[in-house]
Amino acid sequence: MTQSGIPLVFMHGWAFGPEIWAPIQRELTDRVCINLDFGYFSNERHAELPDRPFIAVGHSLGALWLLDQAPEQCRGMVLFNGFARFAAAADFPEGIAPRILTRMMRALKSTPHATVEDFRRRAGTDLPLPGTPRPERLATGLQHLQELDARQVICPARFALYCLAGTQDPIAPPALTRASLARGASIDWVEGGHLLPLTHVTACLHTIDRMMKRTLP
Repeated sequence: MTQSGIPLVFMHGWAFGPEIWAPIQRELTDRVCINLDFGYFSNERHAELPDRPFIAVGHSLGALWLLDQAPEQCRGMVLFNGFARFAAAADFPEGIAPRILTRMMRALKSTPHATVEDFRRRAGTDLPLPGTPRPERLATGLQHLQELDARQVICPARFALYCLAGTQDPIAPPALTRASLARGASIDWVEGGHLLPLTHVTACLHTIDRMMKRTLP
């Protein structure tokens, strides 16, 4: 099938890689899909955004990172289990206590496999790791979760924002999602957890389709 339209650029979340998008991308054979990669399990890190119009699709930290980049060529952004800030702050009590992330950073130094596997289990999967963990890159990801704050990007946003979130998300609870995206994103809720790209493929595809139709020339 011939691929058409502006490309979809995907960025995964912490402790995962581009493989999380496989169930969705199998259904997008008529679209150009570009996978970015923080390199948590890869030899190379690939996080360069294209210099042409695109639709961004991010999961968890990948969504926060994309928002923080505020891509000039972005025509729309789809966030799965996404947020514009993760760590708690004086003006963001709904966030996750920074000490939790600090403990995870310490654990990464001594037991990277166990630390990543424990997080993935809490997120909702016991699938094997896609490769050997890269502790330094994973630690950088935790720093991003501690420090990045993209709430100002979405108020007002230069591009359309759609968010699909889970009502039972153990990593990014609904209160965190609502508070971080309160001023700029349209949030749709499904009965699900933190891994919607794996567990709610049809709903994810519907959200992407809505964005693609919205951004048609």
